[in-house]
Amino acid sequence: MRCGAAVLALALTWPAAALAQSPARIEAGRSALEAGDLARARAAFTEAVSQGGPTEAALGEYHLAHMADEAFDFPAALAGYRRFVARDPGSRYASRALARIDDLQAHSEGGFAPLVALERVRRSTALSDDPAALEALDRESRSWPAGTVRAEAWMLVAEAFAGRMQRQRAAAEVFLRLAEDEGAPAGLRELAATRLVELRGVLGDPARAERELSGVQVPDEVRAEAAVLSRRLRLRRAALTVLALVAMAGAAALALAKQRGQLGELWRRWRQPMPLVQLAVLTAGGGAMAKMADDHEVMPFAVLGAGALGVYLVAVALNVVGGPGGAARAARAAVCAMAVLAVSYLAMLGLDPMMLEGIGL
Repeated sequence: MRCGAAVLALALTWPAAALAQSPARIEAGRSALEAGDLARARAAFTEAVSQGGPTEAALGEYHLAHMADEAFDFPAALAGYRRFVARDPGSRYASRALARIDDLQAHSEGGFAPLVALERVRRSTALSDDPAALEALDRESRSWPAGTVRAEAWMLVAEAFAGRMQRQRAAAEVFLRLAEDEGAPAGLRELAATRLVELRGVLGDPARAERELSGVQVPDEVRAEAAVLSRRLRLRRAALTVLALVAMAGAAALALAKQRGQLGELWRRWRQPMPLVQLAVLTAGGGAMAKMADDHEVMPFAVLGAGALGVYLVAVALNVVGGPGGAARAARAAVCAMAVLAVSYLAMLGLDPMMLEGIGL
């Protein structure tokens, strides 16, 4: 459970009807808080605790606990919330105090000193956006006791590095450290492992994530995702290699056709309408069926159509300048078929990866 300003703000969201019924000292303390006069507010709440009736004293304890919470005095805040619940366990606000008690107890390692250091950064927009402050928090947190606070500190640092700081490699190191931390909550370890896999994928090295997590206790789904990303990267490289070779073969065929005076024949074959119509029908039909059946994107089919057209032009050029033998024609057809598959794979990978999941890739 996250310790932070959002929880504290929620704790003081008192309905207007409750405010109207609050004792005078409680209202005076709240007015002082709104004015920023902490000393006067503390005096009013303390007086309510010592001189007020049961309800007023309980409310005084609640507000004093909140003030301690805001001031990073978490031991005093925890004790104050407990006193509030003990004084008025039936209060409509007791559940909020109990939730905060549970939250503080879950973050109490190291006598709350780690939590103070974490919250000073987490509650401050300036510090949470300051690379130096985050690096200092990362260094300091390595000496903290294992537990929730250290794990949350590492998650805070790693997410900042991965996002607004654009330091993905540094973020991956912190995510790995958290995933390996057996003293961290299981949910945070799993999230760190997942984010590590994602980052290694962005950095173009998902296989490294597979190796890094080989000895780490993480869910099978995370390992499977790392394996999928690694496989997709290998297939992407293979697809690009095939397309590069086909493109070079097409350029060589075009140059040879020019040298032999076969450009006219090549142009005549390129203009044959039936193959072009077939490509257009397959592209439009495939896109429409995918959209209607599974609500997939149409753009991958448009890219596939354009890529297949390019492969078709290369195939025609190779047939014009190539040998007439059956084996040669079969080899050219096989290479061009691989090129179409490569275009299809790259289109799905870049525009609609869910299609790859549907075919086990």
